[in-house]
Amino acid sequence: MKRQQSSSIVFLTELFLSLTIFALCSSVCAGLFGWSHRYSKDSNALSQAVMAAQSGAEAFKRNESAGDLARTLGGSAGTEDSCLVYYDESWSPTNADGASYIMRIRLDHRAGLRYISIAVTDRNEVGIYQLEASALLTEVMP
Repeated sequence: MKRQQSSSIVFLTELFLSLTIFALCSSVCAGLFGWSHRYSKDSNALSQAVMAAQSGAEAFKRNESAGDLARTLGGSAGTEDSCLVYYDESWSPTNADGASYIMRIRLDHRAGLRYISIAVTDRNEVGIYQLEASALLTEVMP
């Protein structure tokens, strides 16, 4: 009887340790899945922010004013040298109320050059991407 009791204790101890190790491994795996989801979401936001900023820079190269940039990109003109473009969660232009991301564009003219500064942030003002570019001022001949 004593031998059967000691083997039951060993079996229960082994079973308990196996379950403990399994629980520990599954909690680590769940944490890794959560981390990978967040990393994937941040990576997608960065890719989309780069595309939006590049679109703004390309429109800037076509000698567009802040108002023209806003119309081209689907945003709203703030002043003659800046504009805001609001994007929803799927990176479609939207209004300020439904915005998940904001692209701020500032234009400047100095010493014969046009400058643009583009900053893309999330709704909490956390920076995602920033782009600066310049172009030579050209005058249209009549």
